Amino acid sequence: MSQKIDKHNGLDELKDLLIKEEKEKIQRIERRLDDPMVRAKEISQSLPEAISLSLINGSHIPRVLQPVIDESIKISVKNNPETIATAISPALGPGIRKAITSTLMGMIQSLNHVVNHSFSIQGIKWRFEAFKSHKQFAEIVLLHTLVYRVEQIFLIHINTGIVLEHVVAGDIISQDPDLVSGMLSAIQDFVKDSFQTNAGDEIETLRMGSDRSIWIEHGEHAMIAAVIRGNPPLDLRIKYRELLEEIHMKSGMTLENFDGDTLPFSIFRKRLEEGLEFKEKKMQKRISPLLACIFIIIFLISVMWGVNVFKTRKSWHQYLLRLKNQKGLIVLSAQKENGKYHIYGLRDPMVKDAQLLPGKKSEKNINVTFNWKPYCSLDPEFILKRANRFLKPPSTIKINLSGNIISAMGEAHQAWIEKFRKTAMTIPGIHGFNDKMIKNIDMNKLDAAVKKLAAVKLYFQSNSTKFIKGQEKILSGAVDIIKKIRKLQSKVKTNIEILIMGHTDSSGSERVNRRLSLERARKIFNLFIFQGIPPDFLTPIGIGNKIVLAKENSTKDRQYNRAITFKIFYKNLKTGQIK
Repeated sequence: MSQKIDKHNGLDELKDLLIKEEKEKIQRIERRLDDPMVRAKEISQSLPEAISLSLINGSHIPRVLQPVIDESIKISVKNNPETIATAISPALGPGIRKAITSTLMGMIQSLNHVVNHSFSIQGIKWRFEAFKSHKQFAEIVLLHTLVYRVEQIFLIHINTGIVLEHVVAGDIISQDPDLVSGMLSAIQDFVKDSFQTNAGDEIETLRMGSDRSIWIEHGEHAMIAAVIRGNPPLDLRIKYRELLEEIHMKSGMTLENFDGDTLPFSIFRKRLEEGLEFKEKKMQKRISPLLACIFIIIFLISVMWGVNVFKTRKSWHQYLLRLKNQKGLIVLSAQKENGKYHIYGLRDPMVKDAQLLPGKKSEKNINVTFNWKPYCSLDPEFILKRANRFLKPPSTIKINLSGNIISAMGEAHQAWIEKFRKTAMTIPGIHGFNDKMIKNIDMNKLDAAVKKLAAVKLYFQSNSTKFIKGQEKILSGAVDIIKKIRKLQSKVKTNIEILIMGHTDSSGSERVNRRLSLERARKIFNLFIFQGIPPDFLTPIGIGNKIVLAKENSTKDRQYNRAITFKIFYKNLKTGQIK
């Protein structure tokens, strides 16, 4: 049997020698496959490269991830729309502001036309014309006052017909630029195919109706098409030709190698916007009585507004002066932005909000925003306020400040006294403290309890450890006093040692009396322990008749010497001193 076992063990050892390394590799692979955290870590390391290769080789990743991303965005917008709004606001904000600005500028321009010609005889005629033709009054005004106006400008790549840049006057509603470009290209191709034209002949002008035309300037790779209402001067065509030459000079190579990316041509947007010119007819201005009345009303309103502004500024300077004189405040700067006053400075937390608000009647209209930084004022008034706030003294304590020394006077418990000693030096502006005038309530209670215990005496029968009648009540009172001492000593960080001193009368030998007095002391010691008093600060001693409590002139006097008395010692925990 033992031979079989040895043979079997030898076979196992041979297997370990032959396949131990492969076996360990298989076990590591199994642990790797079974541990999801390990697989997740490996995938996270190879995922970026896999996505990069997938984007190079095809569009599988975007096609697979698109539904997931779409659904995630829908859920995110539904659950937390503010986050999406915050994320896209930097991109949408400028576009929205630009669109609003353009619309407002168009409205203001139309309004200027209407206002300039409303309060006149000519304006009344134009209103009647607008009523008859079912057109807007502003459109009739523009028709009669406008010499010419460039409404749109297109910068178009000649070979591809792609719109490189497009600018529009503020109040003009434009069509799709690419659609317009396609139309122009189609018209030019139609003309070339339908009519015999020489090389280099191009369409330069297209008329639409009686008051609108399209001026086209051709370059080597790009052309400018301007939509114009009215009768523009020929100088304008020269200006567009020079602009087109400038574009070819600066971006000729980009135009020649154009690949469909229009972004490089955005640099010419401002120059194209400069070409959106307009010119009005000079009309003889006559001020109507109604317009004069309006001017007078506006003048009176301006005067009233000026007086109000003067009063507000005066109130503001008075209010600012009051803040600068306010203790606990340091006004660093004050300025007005968008009709609102802003004050920057330092403020002590002890200054209440009510002290900052405009108080006087003349200050009520002041709209002010505060930008305070916290600081600690070293004014004695604020140091004292801060001390009372941090220390929270009881009603029996009064805190005073002398220079940079803080002192406390009155009665307080040990816990607050310790807080005063630890916290006083942490208050800004305090360099020292005085606690000599503080009466410790807990220490006074402890002293009173110690005196009360020192006055307690327990009397025994002659030559015995038995109490005389009536001592049990005195013993119970002593127990209560010692328990109270026990609690108070922990509060005032003082150890108390209580000697339980046993006494005898003068009868009997000294040896017998010392033994009897010790037995009496031990009896009281055991009774105290039985009542739950810890023995660590109780010490029973027998002194026989060495200390006489009363002169033994009679048998009754002897009774006073057969007693237990208590002597109490204080021991400071920090110094170890006993008193």
